[in-house]
Amino acid sequence: MPPPRTSTTVCSQIRAPARPFRCTTCQFSTSTALALPQLGPESPNYIHVPQPPQPEAPYLPRLKGILPTPRKIFPRNSPNKISPEYLSAVTPDPKPRPKTSTPPNPAHRSQIEWKTKLAEHRRRNLRESLRELKSRKDRMDKRLETRSNAKVELRERLLTAPTPADEKYTTPSILSSALSASYTMTQSERDALLARKKANHERHASQKVLERRNALHTLYMNARDFIVTEQTLTEAVERAFHPDNKQFDNEAKRGLNVWNLGYPETVKELLDTANKEDTGKALLRYIGYAELTDKRMKRLGEELTGGKM
Repeated sequence: MPPPRTSTTVCSQIRAPARPFRCTTCQFSTSTALALPQLGPESPNYIHVPQPPQPEAPYLPRLKGILPTPRKIFPRNSPNKISPEYLSAVTPDPKPRPKTSTPPNPAHRSQIEWKTKLAEHRRRNLRESLRELKSRKDRMDKRLETRSNAKVELRERLLTAPTPADEKYTTPSILSSALSASYTMTQSERDALLARKKANHERHASQKVLERRNALHTLYMNARDFIVTEQTLTEAVERAFHPDNKQFDNEAKRGLNVWNLGYPETVKELLDTANKEDTGKALLRYIGYAELTDKRMKRLGEELTGGKM
């Protein structure tokens, strides 16, 4: 008789053989539960607000103030600042103490040595910084010059390069006679061209004189309505602001400004009035051509007399 199978109790409801098994209804954990933080109602984290997957952009405070313009250390007309003469002038060595001077106090000897050491460091740092800045400037100038020369060479090479094959084969055919840039006019062609240009100039000049004369005549005719005296100004003000002024009144009500008369006529309305078409106004159809004829006769008379009427 074979021995009975050994079984392991995983759950109260499941009996399985001794092999790795994970119950779907039971979960085991060996770690202790984390205690939730004790937050009061006054804390902003008291109510959990879910955050979006994408974090907010970091806040960068605005830097106040204006940086000064960098000063050129090596201007065009400045002396050589890395020469021994210039360095010895801006960073002179300490002068020896005269023999007749009183020797320093022994209690201050360490302080004097410390100040002397600091002064030597400052002189050395100034000399080294000038040399380093000069070498950096030379490298930058050389790099810029190399880049500029490369651009100039590329431009010259492109300007002097022959026509590419694709442009040569796709250019439309042009007669060789049309490619000649130099053309010599004959004497008869030159005289005809000069005569034509002279006639054009005279025509433009006469047209300008006529326009100037017409503008002067229009100004003279409109000068009768100009306000040049105080009496004329007073009369114009009284006429415009008089209570019985009816220039802005229409058939419906009394108006205080020009907008009471309606919007200005459009081009379509003017054409419909001239052609006696339907304009939406019943009375305009029966007026006739008298008003339009008067306007045309006035314009014709102005053209014949050469001025405003």
